[in-house]
Amino acid sequence: MSDRFPGVRKFKRTGDIIDIEFFGGEGSCGCPMIRDGYQEAKSGWCRCGDYWYKTMLEAVTGQPVEVETTSSCIRNGSPTCKRRAYLKASSKQAKKKRK
Repeated sequence: MSDRFPGVRKFKRTGDIIDIEFFGGEGSCGCPMIRDGYQEAKSGWCRCGDYWYKTMLEAVTGQPVEVETTSSCIRNGSPTCKRRAYLKASSKQAKKKRK
């Protein structure tokens, strides 16, 4: 992605669900604020990543998205961070489907 967010990302879509897995390296947090020592690692920082993926996926899909962290190196010592994104049809798209 960039120097600020290095790592491997995997995306897997099944219907309206996208599973996201991020490997920042040996269980280290991929968040630059934590990785670079600006902030102490606290699980609340994972919400920031949720919003980051939400914004990115909404821009790509053009529809509302909800994202949740399912595991992370901070929360449960996982070697990877995992998130699940739920795609939701916008009200305009839902109206088109009903017609």
